[in-house]
Amino acid sequence: MVNQVEDYTMKEAVFFSLKMMQMSKALWRAVEEDVEVLTKPYGINVNEYYIMGLVNDLGKSSISKIAALGSMHISTAFNFSKKLQRRGYVKLLKEEHDKRNTYIILTQEGTNLLLDILHSYNPEQTNIHKGISALKEAYGIYPELLELEAVIRLIYGRDLINVANNSLQSVRESLIEQEGLFRKNKKEIASKPI
Repeated sequence: MVNQVEDYTMKEAVFFSLKMMQMSKALWRAVEEDVEVLTKPYGINVNEYYIMGLVNDLGKSSISKIAALGSMHISTAFNFSKKLQRRGYVKLLKEEHDKRNTYIILTQEGTNLLLDILHSYNPEQTNIHKGISALKEAYGIYPELLELEAVIRLIYGRDLINVANNSLQSVRESLIEQEGLFRKNKKEIASKPI
């Protein structure tokens, strides 16, 4: 008799978990390499870029919130935020009424750096684009990743998905594409961060 746990067997659960681990590790490696190619000329790393992007999307935020939404340990978020502050890209603040938490905001220099990085993006230099270009060619659109989004939402909650979707919407509204390059949408840039 097969040991049933709810609607799946233990063997199915183990197989799925192992496959998810292998696939996500490989995907993360490709993403990490892509971000490194994008950010290396600007002297920042993957974690710093991700922190700046989250702060840009969220506005003033606690380091603990950045760590949670950035899927990193709080000490990692804090240490990389201190490095970003030394370079003038963010400011770390303490609130008068709450000295326990450290808050982070993006400086204008940090906003400008994020824009410069986006302007330098070239999909032909990315592993992810190379990997999915055949799917885009076949179906005319990039994969929606709905199943992956659902899994992440079930594990981490709606906040992480909302931040990701808001970030994408912000880029969509703040930047326009002309001749294969991003340009600032002057109407949107005046009212909100990228």
